[in-house]
Amino acid sequence: MNIGLMLLYENWGNNYKEAFQNQHELIMLGEQLGLDEVWITEHHFNKFSLSSSILTLMAYIIANTKKMNVGTASILTPIYNPIMVAEAVATLNILSNNRFYFGVAKGGPFKKQVELFDFENSRESMLTSLDEIFSYLDASSDVFPKPIGNIPTFIASKDESSIAFAAKRDIGLMAAHLWSTEIIHNMIEQYKKLHVHHNSPKMMCSRGFYMASSNDEAINEALPALQRFRKQMEIQGITSPIFYDENYWIDNGIIGDKQTCINKIKELKALGITNLALKPISNEVEKNKQSLELFAKDVLVNL
Repeated sequence: MNIGLMLLYENWGNNYKEAFQNQHELIMLGEQLGLDEVWITEHHFNKFSLSSSILTLMAYIIANTKKMNVGTASILTPIYNPIMVAEAVATLNILSNNRFYFGVAKGGPFKKQVELFDFENSRESMLTSLDEIFSYLDASSDVFPKPIGNIPTFIASKDESSIAFAAKRDIGLMAAHLWSTEIIHNMIEQYKKLHVHHNSPKMMCSRGFYMASSNDEAINEALPALQRFRKQMEIQGITSPIFYDENYWIDNGIIGDKQTCINKIKELKALGITNLALKPISNEVEKNKQSLELFAKDVLVNL
């Protein structure tokens, strides 16, 4: 199992420069601590999550790292021209020396995003765009540059048609941090049934993360951030009950002491997770750094 970071570029202090700097520091710490990868979300019309220009962020992160794989979680393909995405993906693949992961999604139910982008047929558009992108990356197309190796590709969806698309093309799946293990299990089983060789997918899973010396300490540090996140979901017009159930967040996160974190990660590995992306959830960047350092010292060496 690869273990890395999931970052949303949160603007906790209402300071754009500081927000970018804080997230960059977490990435560089992750590289120093030996994490395998970092995944970046794409959000629009969102003052809290500043990852709207995801391809720009990819280039910057690739330029500043040497070892970590760098992935999109995810590019919202319905709002892009497929040719331009193919050109960008191939360029990032080359610049990173084959460290780039290509994650795509149709886009979440965020009110402003739905109003200003055409999301009426976003799932169909996502899949159609992805096939077009693949065709432009092919050696026979007139779109350049061409990638220097296979680009690992993942679709963020629990929809059966998207899973069937992924299984047919032998590409991976992604699970959001609030998707339960039951949902992920069902995704994997559907994929295996539809895959020509009944193989399991490459399965990326994001999870809220905070580690401390005790479970109580970790939960007490995580709760304020979860509550602030909930307010942001309210602002974005999200009504799903799981965004407002703090116990559900804690149960489905990797939040706790050394043994709790080890146990939860081993459960996810047994489930079939191949790429685990930890979303640091303290409101304070220094505490997130301390949590990651503790994780690297006490957990990574025991997995």
